[in-house]
Amino acid sequence: MNNFLNRLRPKRWAEGAVVYQIYPRSFQDSNGDGVGDLQGIIERLDYLQDLGITAVWLSPFYPSPMADFGYDVMDYCDVDPLFGTLADFKQLLRAAHKRNIKIMVDIVPNHTSDEHPWFEASRQSRTGKYADWYIWHDPSGYSNDTPLPPNNWLDMFSGGSAWEWSETRKQFYLHSFHVKQPDLNWENPAVQEAMKNVLRFWLDLGVDGFRIDAVPFMAKDPSFTNNPQDPAYTPGQTSPVWKYKRINSQGWPRHFEYLDNMSKVLTERRYRHHPRFMVTEGYVERHNAVENYMDYYRGMDPSVATPFIFEGIEESLGAQTWRKFLHDLHAALDGHNPASLPAYAFGNHDQHRIVTRFGAERARSVAVLQLTLPGVTFIYNGEELGMHNVSVPPEKTQDPQAIAGDGRDPERTPMQWSSELGAGFTDGEPWLPLAHDYRLHNAATQANDSTSFLSLYHALIHLRTKTPAFKNGAFRLLFDTDPQILAYERTSRKSRYAVIINFKDDTNSFSLDHPGTIIVSSIDGSVEKAVKRGDLHLRSHEAIVIKYTRLVKKS
Repeated sequence: MNNFLNRLRPKRWAEGAVVYQIYPRSFQDSNGDGVGDLQGIIERLDYLQDLGITAVWLSPFYPSPMADFGYDVMDYCDVDPLFGTLADFKQLLRAAHKRNIKIMVDIVPNHTSDEHPWFEASRQSRTGKYADWYIWHDPSGYSNDTPLPPNNWLDMFSGGSAWEWSETRKQFYLHSFHVKQPDLNWENPAVQEAMKNVLRFWLDLGVDGFRIDAVPFMAKDPSFTNNPQDPAYTPGQTSPVWKYKRINSQGWPRHFEYLDNMSKVLTERRYRHHPRFMVTEGYVERHNAVENYMDYYRGMDPSVATPFIFEGIEESLGAQTWRKFLHDLHAALDGHNPASLPAYAFGNHDQHRIVTRFGAERARSVAVLQLTLPGVTFIYNGEELGMHNVSVPPEKTQDPQAIAGDGRDPERTPMQWSSELGAGFTDGEPWLPLAHDYRLHNAATQANDSTSFLSLYHALIHLRTKTPAFKNGAFRLLFDTDPQILAYERTSRKSRYAVIINFKDDTNSFSLDHPGTIIVSSIDGSVEKAVKRGDLHLRSHEAIVIKYTRLVKKS
């Protein structure tokens, strides 16, 4: 990263931040009903403070019929009784801020619940105030008096038609996700203003930022053109949701305009005394990822908004792949705007857990990679414990997306706090099954083990948030390395560090230019091991952080 641009970059709380995503249903139950809640989160804030967390992102806790566990919002400005009350949220906000932990809330702008008052009114009339707040369309025709959908767009959950007939209104409404999640019509200025007022509501309460859900779906082809068949689709082997390429049902350019208007709320005069930040969720096209990411940086105000960088989810782990991506992305960011801030995420509530995807050994090196890259980084609750996907039997399946074979329950199981009954998560029956090995792998058993996942994350998070070189220092890739080694430097005016990651299933070596001290190893955790200039040997999939010895000039 160019040092000059780095000095110009505005200092925001997101610089070098570690944001911890909490899926409220699965974090901590305080009342014995088997479902996590806001009071439970308050109970665990000391754990997050000790871990060194900068901010918490809360997945939706709004009033909801729970067809998609809160992402079907019935009221954007309240709390579902399952999780507590608005007073509980205010208490959480105060308690977090007392510990210097920021709070981000999840905003779901593409759709609401079909039980939201806006939709109930829209469904009743084609001429009322809310008539055009959702996407309605006449049938494309009729078959035996049955209305036919306007086009071939499919929803993301069932793989069936994304259009649902309303007998009341005599039209179809669009639902890009669950049938109970009608899409809002973002071409309507009233919808845009309503969502901006949602942001203002939470900002007025004192929240520090937002995660914006599923942003590419906010803008579709206004002509409702059919999607083309995806040649990669194989019936019986590929989920039916991928039958067509979604080039017309999502990702049209206007969603950048909508996002920019939302980000401008964060810069309004009444909020300038307390800097805020928002991150947008959009999975980009893999064949041109950097350019697609840059569309977001160009489309929003980078001083207050940034897109998630999902390479840690989308790309297989490979040194050369990462080297090229990091080079191209950071060169593009440096050439665009000094305020541009990458936001790396390697997991979340919609993705298989890191240990399940890569195995425990590589998951530890992923932790080193993720927590030493520039910008802001997001950790999904439980990744710091090395939690893995849990097999959920059919009779206990909760996720509606499981209909299409892509159920997300396995990565949403409850946090493993201790070896006691209920894993310290609940005194009742947990809403999803616990991992079979939770008695061995939990926060309590890992707390005093210097080589545990938790200890590794603790060391890396504190290094990231307390060290200027990692918090907002310069970033420089090292290219003259083995093709299976990724190496880079992080530097500040007073210190210089090297991060070296071996992607090989065997030992490997790296030529070190300067002497230093290994201070973190993905295998050993926190260490203090002096290393000399010359060949440095790394074990299979080992990742290390070296602090260079300062060179004293001869007088």
